[in-house]
Amino acid sequence: MTKQNVRCDACGCAFVPEPKTQREGEIEYSFFNCDYCGKAYIVSVTDAALRRSIRKYRSLAEKLKGKPLSEETLRDVTVLKDANTKRAAELRQMYIREE
Repeated sequence: MTKQNVRCDACGCAFVPEPKTQREGEIEYSFFNCDYCGKAYIVSVTDAALRRSIRKYRSLAEKLKGKPLSEETLRDVTVLKDANTKRAAELRQMYIREE
């Protein structure tokens, strides 16, 4: 996977983001900072339950990779993915104040 430059909204400088993770209790933030001005860009916010559910989804997706899926299995995987996406959005809204 090639790393690509991003451009900072605050200072306009281009840089290659270096992902970092920080925990505050049960909440985990994934983010990167602008190399020049330090502006933080939050990538994701998760709690323990969401991290477990994401691991479950990844494991299931890996097991099913390359196999034909029944409608029921496809529906189950989609429901799990949608639930994870919804919870991630809820956590982001609860813990992140966008500037």
